[in-house]
Amino acid sequence: MNDLISVVVTCYNHEDYIEQCLRSIFGQTYRNIELIVIDDGSSDHSAGIIKTLS
Repeated sequence: MNDLISVVVTCYNHEDYIEQCLRSIFGQTYRNIELIVIDDGSSDHSAGIIKTLS
């Protein structure tokens, strides 16, 4: 059985780390993943990086 796994990532001004974080999740061997990214109004480029990777 391939249960759905939800991964929730919160972000606030983490432009230096968010791409590495998300790529790590995308690189997992388990494929039935629901990724939820919550950007809490970052004033840096975090939201743009998240959009580019989605």
